[in-house]
Amino acid sequence: MHKQIKQEHIADALLLSVTIFWGSTFIIVKKSIEMMPTFAFLSVRFWIASIMLFVIFFPKLKKINKKIIRDGSILGAMLFLSYAFQTVALEYAKASIVGFLTGLNVAIVPIFSTLLIKKIPSIYSQIGVFLSLIGVFLMSANSDFTISFGGILAIICAIFISIHIILTDKFSRQYDTYLLTIIQITVLAILSTITSLSSEPYIIPHKINLYLVFSFIITSLFATVYAFIIQTTMQQYTTPTKTALIFTMEPVMSGVFGYLLGGEILSLRGYTGGLIILTGILIAEFAPMLKKK
Repeated sequence: MHKQIKQEHIADALLLSVTIFWGSTFIIVKKSIEMMPTFAFLSVRFWIASIMLFVIFFPKLKKINKKIIRDGSILGAMLFLSYAFQTVALEYAKASIVGFLTGLNVAIVPIFSTLLIKKIPSIYSQIGVFLSLIGVFLMSANSDFTISFGGILAIICAIFISIHIILTDKFSRQYDTYLLTIIQITVLAILSTITSLSSEPYIIPHKINLYLVFSFIITSLFATVYAFIIQTTMQQYTTPTKTALIFTMEPVMSGVFGYLLGGEILSLRGYTGGLIILTGILIAEFAPMLKKK
């Protein structure tokens, strides 16, 4: 029993470290795309991650087939669209705002579940969606109460993340999840490269400074490869409820790192909106579980 409790605490700590890396990437990416083109950055980031995943899980490649390539490519395309809109959003909005708006996917998923698989969301999910929409308006509206361009892009990103979550739930029950991840990250890298080659002056920076090296280490190795391996292996030692609760820290971490690394300070309205979004996410995620208990 003592050993089991200790394993659970270690698993929770490692899962929390994943949200720290995910949350930190918003401000790190925002500063990085000031030094190199947006899709060139995504291309380098995900090729590094893809190569690492190929090396780590090379023995699993013998299980690959046309069906998993097809479905993994669909996931990769959804992932590309979500990262594309998120990264471009960082050019127009504060990292902390983009982080909170990206977290909206938790509230959007129940809506899409209703439309795609005819599953009506619970009253708690509906409350969560309603609160999240209020929070979005407060965080992303300009002084004249129009939604900022960066805010719109971040919301579109959250929509594509929601589609990716629903499709992942479907495909992960059919295939090896590690193999599925290798394919989608590789497709993500390929699409980023194609977009960069067709619209940007270069992919490899003419001069790589220490900050870009730091950025690629955090975003490729820790926020992609490390995060995926930890999430997949550690969830067996803790509960789904605790895992979901820990992952709601990602938008909070984006605000913390936005302040620490970028000196970002939101208005009172912005912080209020972020708090309302987080409240909506927590209600949608945990109220049904608490009711069951």
